[in-house]
Amino acid sequence: MSREYAIWAGTAVLLLTVGLLVGSWFLTPPDHADVESFRQWFWENRSLDLLVQVGLILTGALGIAALLPRGKEEDT
Repeated sequence: MSREYAIWAGTAVLLLTVGLLVGSWFLTPPDHADVESFRQWFWENRSLDLLVQVGLILTGALGIAALLPRGKEEDT
């Protein structure tokens, strides 16, 4: 395994771990809350939903950009 591959893999694992921790922190309702109050809280605080949607759109755009070939464009 090359050093560059190990760095990319470590970065990916680190980002996934941080994402899971932040997501669990946002989505954990208080101990005394029931399901209905969690739904109410989630509906009133839409910033988490918005951040997830923006992240998915950016991830999709970067994925498409990675699939496009690099090089000179040919004039026809």
